[in-house]
Amino acid sequence: MAGDTEDRDAVLIREAEEVTAHVHALPRLLRRSFEPDIARSGLTAPQIRALDELTREDGISLKELSSRMELSHSTVSGIVDRLEQKGFLWRTPDPKDRRYSCIFLSEEVKDYLRTEMPFRRRDPILRALALASPEERSQVLQGIRALRRLLEMSITAGDQQVEPEPAWGTEE
Repeated sequence: MAGDTEDRDAVLIREAEEVTAHVHALPRLLRRSFEPDIARSGLTAPQIRALDELTREDGISLKELSSRMELSHSTVSGIVDRLEQKGFLWRTPDPKDRRYSCIFLSEEVKDYLRTEMPFRRRDPILRALALASPEERSQVLQGIRALRRLLEMSITAGDQQVEPEPAWGTEE
C-alpha cells in the first residue's frame, strides 16, 4: 500500500535525522576533554583544524592542506606561518618539486599526540561507560557496532539505491 510505504519512509527519515544529530553531537562532546589544552595553547579554531589535518597525514603540501581544509591557499598559508612561528610545525622543500614545500608537525606536537591524545580521546568514553549499567554498556556497543556495519554496507553498495527492509516484516 502506498500509504504504508510513505509512513515507513517518513519514519526512516525521522530516525535518520535523529541518528545524524546524535552522531554530530558526539565529536563536540568528546572535544571538551581537549578544551583545557586548547585554552593553554592559545590556538585558534583554524589552527587546530590545520594541525588536525596534519595528524592524519604529516608532510603534505600547502596546496593539499588548503584543499582538505576547504580554505584558500593564502588563508592556509597565514595559518601555517603562525603555527610555524609558535613551533608547532615546520616546512621543508618538497624533494620531488622544490617549488613546493612539505609541512610537518614538530616533535613537541608528535609527542603530545603519542602521549596525551590516546587518553584524551578515551577518557570521556571511559567515564561515560563507568556511569552505565552493564546492560547499557552492552546496548551502546551493540548499537554502535550495528550502525558501523550498516554504514559500511551502504557505502559498499555504492550508488545503488538500497531499499531497507522494514523491521516489522512485509505486509501487503
